[in-house]
Amino acid sequence: MTTRLSTLLVAGMLLLTGATGVGVAQAGEIDAVGSPDLNAFAPDKEVTAGTNEALTVQIGNEGNFVSGSASDRDFVTTARGVSVALNGGGTPITVETGQQTIGEVSTTDIKTPQFDIVIPDSAEPGRYTLTAKLSYTYTSKARTSQGDVAQSAQDDRTVTRDVVVQVTDDPRFAVEEIDSTLRVGEEGEITGQLRNIGADDARSVEVRFAPDSDTVIATTNEVAVDDIPAGDSARFSIPVEVTTEAEAVPREFDLPVSYRNADTGIRGEDDDPSFRVDIAESRDTLIVEPVSPTVAAGSTKSLDLRVTNNRDETLEDIEGKLFVDDPLDSANDETFTTALEPNETTTVTVDLSASEGATIKSYPVSMDFRYTDSDGDSKLTDSYRLSIDVTEPSDDGGGLPLGPLVIGLVVVGGVGGVLWRRRNSETTDVSGLDNE
Repeated sequence: MTTRLSTLLVAGMLLLTGATGVGVAQAGEIDAVGSPDLNAFAPDKEVTAGTNEALTVQIGNEGNFVSGSASDRDFVTTARGVSVALNGGGTPITVETGQQTIGEVSTTDIKTPQFDIVIPDSAEPGRYTLTAKLSYTYTSKARTSQGDVAQSAQDDRTVTRDVVVQVTDDPRFAVEEIDSTLRVGEEGEITGQLRNIGADDARSVEVRFAPDSDTVIATTNEVAVDDIPAGDSARFSIPVEVTTEAEAVPREFDLPVSYRNADTGIRGEDDDPSFRVDIAESRDTLIVEPVSPTVAAGSTKSLDLRVTNNRDETLEDIEGKLFVDDPLDSANDETFTTALEPNETTTVTVDLSASEGATIKSYPVSMDFRYTDSDGDSKLTDSYRLSIDVTEPSDDGGGLPLGPLVIGLVVVGGVGGVLWRRRNSETTDVSGLDNE
């Protein structure tokens, strides 16, 4: 009785094992002997030095069926609880992903775990063999008779398989000596050197700049560079527009490269190059500086303004307009400048007057400029706010000016003295005659 109970328990365990795998042992006779035969293979085995890549490893099972009914093959050839570990020992390649569990692998399954690997710049072109370690359990044989399990065997196994990868000698690229004139609210350019750090020469090289951004916009998405032999570099320049909504922060951008292999003529791509640039703060298009920004109450004057081109491009047809509020006024509030080179300064003049009753204090005025940029686009600057001081009017004293008054007194005094001297002289002469 005890023996029969044990046999039934074993049979139940066997049926449960089959239910989690490739088939349940059916009632009746089952006579099967075999084992799994796992293999490993990298379908996309070409990798590039100097990159981090996700390497897909295919795990298959050819199975080793020794004897029994063909319908019972999967029962003894299925690998269960399979785990895979990839090792780059003996190669310059580093595997960063640890052991992975992929479950059951039958003879009709293909499992595809991925492993992150690092191929250093120093890796020479050629074939490298990585090692895949596969661990699993399986049922090696089983026999039943009239629903009773007469014999079964469970085994554990660990095997290693070679996974070959090929480090190619294709051209690959690095971005060097990057520089930019990117600034919020302006058009600029990114310049740099593109170096071929691969083993093969590259022809018809192009870079593609297509940032996923609403505030940094490529004026041209694809820019031709030049042929770049292995180890050499070539200069590139990319026109870019930065909108006024952009932030003045460092930004990281991808710069995919396409080329033709000089040996095969096959078109290739390197999606890894990237670079980092700083976007500068926005700046005024023009610098506007008033010369002697004062006006006396009740008077009119010509106000000179020094205007400097603060951009890195020539500006043309520069039209200025002054805006003032009471108590200030302007009978001539517009200016025109034909062109200004970068950092060039000119002086423009407008009329400015202040009413007699103006309070003595500072008043704000503003000035706008419309101009044509180097691309021929007409643009309007922001308003430039300036401060004008209204001063006390000139005091005339309510009478004659002091200077003419003093002169008049001197003249009158002089005339009186002459008359006095002449009259005195005549008196003396008469006296003399009388004495005679």
